[in-house]
Amino acid sequence: MDDILVALRMIVALAAVLGLLLFLSRRLQKAGAKGGSPLDGLLPRKLGRLSVLRPPRSSAPKSARPRPEKITVVARSGIGAKAQLVVAEFGGIRYVLGVTEGGVSVVDTQEAPAGIEDALVDAPDDAAHDDGAERPPLTSVA
Repeated sequence: MDDILVALRMIVALAAVLGLLLFLSRRLQKAGAKGGSPLDGLLPRKLGRLSVLRPPRSSAPKSARPRPEKITVVARSGIGAKAQLVVAEFGGIRYVLGVTEGGVSVVDTQEAPAGIEDALVDAPDDAAHDDGAERPPLTSVA
């Protein structure tokens, strides 16, 4: 008779633990779907005073964070089966990059022309320089 009571007690305890896990997982899923903190779903609203224990959130709005600058590919030209010469612009500077399957290396740099919209995106090498415009010389990095 003792063995039956121990087994019944173990089954009830196991059911209670599984029920608690199911309850907590559903509360956490609902809190995550609302976009709140995972801890918000665990405590009832009446116990909001306990939220003082959590560290305060940052008061700076997300839009105040600095946005990273875009890297723009101005032109590219294949110079071999697995090698390219790429002109990329970042932060007002144009970089001439040698791209191979082994890596990327900076060949040269120059200042980007101010206020000129580039229509050379993915243009062939011959068409990129037939406009007759004079360009500033490239400066060596090395």
